[in-house]
Amino acid sequence: MQINKDAANKYPKLQEMVDYYNKKADGPTFWEHSVEKYLSITDAKPNILTWEFKVEECHCNQLGNLHGGCVATLIDICSSFAILVGTGKQWTMIGVSTDLSVAYLSGVSEGDVIRLECEVQRVGKNLANIFTKVYDQKNRLCYSGSHTKYNIDSRL
Repeated sequence: MQINKDAANKYPKLQEMVDYYNKKADGPTFWEHSVEKYLSITDAKPNILTWEFKVEECHCNQLGNLHGGCVATLIDICSSFAILVGTGKQWTMIGVSTDLSVAYLSGVSEGDVIRLECEVQRVGKNLANIFTKVYDQKNRLCYSGSHTKYNIDSRL
């Protein structure tokens, strides 16, 4: 996982979380590792976090398109990080998912670079809501997702 320098400078907690995820990549294998090294944060501003992801063969289904489960994983990870650029309540951690809904509008093929734009709609004391749009290289909307997160800070 990578982050551009401007985003890292504006949001140090975002850089810390990227570093945390990258450090975990050296330990036991987790589900997220199949996509993390292909993800890059390209822009960060209040309530909006933008990512790029390079689609490789290992991310595709037998039809050669980005697998639906991989799309859901990407939306889950990317929108979770977006909490750290939210202007609402500040969380220490990025919480756990309580709801994730994905709309599959159009497929994306191996070799494409997709853009994920995560918009924080609300970060409260206990819940956060993030909406993500996923675009292909031709700027067509291919997937979208709605994600609700629960704050676990007080339970740690």
